Amino acid sequence: MSVDDQLQPDEEVLYRAATTRISLLPRAALAVLAAIGAAVAWNAAYWPLAAALGVIALVVAVWALWGLLLLRSNEYVLTNRRLIQQTGFFSKRSMDSRLDKVNNVEHRQTLWGRILGFGDLEIDTASETGAAIFPRISRPLDFKRAILGAVEEYRSHLVRPLVAAAAPATPAAPAAPAAERIRQLKGLLDDGLISPQEFEAKRRQLLDEV
Repeated sequence: MSVDDQLQPDEEVLYRAATTRISLLPRAALAVLAAIGAAVAWNAAYWPLAAALGVIALVVAVWALWGLLLLRSNEYVLTNRRLIQQTGFFSKRSMDSRLDKVNNVEHRQTLWGRILGFGDLEIDTASETGAAIFPRISRPLDFKRAILGAVEEYRSHLVRPLVAAAAPATPAAPAAPAAERIRQLKGLLDDGLISPQEFEAKRRQLLDEV
């Protein structure tokens, strides 16, 4: 089952991150060298050596192919609603976090990671799962920017209707509805959906209109 099978109606994929294939290069290089050595030994009539190198080339090539299949089985998908992590080849394990639960995204790159373009992402969420680690991601900065942009857009869609509902219908709005709207705004502030400056500006507006 792929991540696409888990998508809800009107849910769109914004970004697909891939695990770097850099770790497979030594295996591929060893397989190529063993195959070249087998060909040279065969032409030189060193049959036992050619056979041994041929077996080594075949085993290492299968090892590299298996590693590629394992890497491809790890899916990291950003949609317009959530962040999905699915791992496993024979058995699948899937975790997802709603975008409004994402608190922070941190990326870490070693020197080689910066040179070769891969690194780890740690996504800190307010869900029960806590922080999620996405290891050895290709172009981690691009993925981080995509996550932060999607989170901001998702939260803005949540805030707009509530802020609009909190606005008084007429200048003569009664005190009780205004107090209720202030409590709603305070809830948005506590959830981190609006900034303290936005809360204070709206609170003053509501108090002035009471």
